Amino acid sequence: MKKLSFFVCAMCMALVSCGAPEPAQVESVVAYTRVGDINNVMVDAIEITVSNPRSLWGLKAEDFDLINNMPDGFVDPATGQAPVPYEDDGIVLTRTKNTLRIEANSFNYRGRRGQNRQMEGWQLVCNADPNLNVTTEQVTDTRLAVLDDCVKGSFTYAGITREYILHLPKDENGAVIENAPLLVWQIGGGEYNRDLMTAALANRCMVSLPEADVPCATLMFAIANPNYSYSASLDPERIKLIDRNNALQMAFIDTLIEEGKVDGSKLFCAGASSGGGCTMRFMMQFPDRFKAAVPCCAMDPIVPIHKATEKYDGQFTDDIEKAFQGKVYKWNGEDMVLEDMDTKAFCDLPMFFVHADSDVTCKVISSHAYYGARKRLGATNDLIQIYDDAYMLSFGIPKMISHFSWVPLLNDYSEGTAMDWLVKQMQ
Repeated sequence: MKKLSFFVCAMCMALVSCGAPEPAQVESVVAYTRVGDINNVMVDAIEITVSNPRSLWGLKAEDFDLINNMPDGFVDPATGQAPVPYEDDGIVLTRTKNTLRIEANSFNYRGRRGQNRQMEGWQLVCNADPNLNVTTEQVTDTRLAVLDDCVKGSFTYAGITREYILHLPKDENGAVIENAPLLVWQIGGGEYNRDLMTAALANRCMVSLPEADVPCATLMFAIANPNYSYSASLDPERIKLIDRNNALQMAFIDTLIEEGKVDGSKLFCAGASSGGGCTMRFMMQFPDRFKAAVPCCAMDPIVPIHKATEKYDGQFTDDIEKAFQGKVYKWNGEDMVLEDMDTKAFCDLPMFFVHADSDVTCKVISSHAYYGARKRLGATNDLIQIYDDAYMLSFGIPKMISHFSWVPLLNDYSEGTAMDWLVKQMQ
């Protein structure tokens, strides 16, 4: 009887011991992030690894709370007002051995902007064990989706050297897909003369296709010179530099084709703002090399538009039509020299123009003029989509900054959109 009593007491002690809370001993905290829409890195999940896995037993989503977890976007599309932290954090827990994965509604890694416009960092609070509290200071490693897996390097051609970032699609076994289509993105003026990662994080240009599961290579060069700005077409040296940058990019693309990484018959180009203008010049230089292009809210390196006054209705279209029958700079092995452009090949190349109607940085008239001039010259496969204020707002972009039309462009793959059209061109 005494032996049985001892056994029962021992079992009770063991049960009490198992149920007692054990403070976590944290070994590492990893933030899983991705590129957001507006120069933001967004957090999708946090993984906490501990040395004592028992400390993770019994934890529930209700034990955690996120503070200062701001959604992406300048405004809340539902209210049209400034965004606020999520009411429902959307927390989901998964435990694997000694690692706790906390998934949540994506939030800005920088936190929220508080009083005096100072950033207030995000916090993960664990009500069950303060040792599992996390702030940015506790994060030991950050994983950035897509960009971490990209190839980064530099390339020299036409007398200049530029850094690049390249995503190569992979199959389900993790092997690089050979002879993939390629989209080369032309960066906007705000990213000129900036470091490579600043340019890559400015928008979703590098990650849009991979995150949509489209097996297409994506390429972006950091343009290491000041933005060419408005009315660049009046300055031959600026135009020469734009064309030189494009010549370098074309030469690098040729190396990818030679290495079997890219299909030379499925080359595509897109860009926004200054990059939209560079897209136009790129296609003027090498119209026979590309299959399609998407100029977004394009600037004016063809003729002056955005700081100029149209003297009569249709003048810009007339001026552009003439420019599309003119000359472009090409590298001859020693210098950039003027050559006649192939207007027919240029007009045979399909383009999909996109622009926000209320854009005051790059006026929508530029896209209308580009589209109209090409149509006059025989282009029959072009499309144009003008985003109204309501459409822009649905992506968190208010009227006052409607220049950001690359946000809906890179997010919307629904039927009839530019990205839907682009993907279909890749077939």
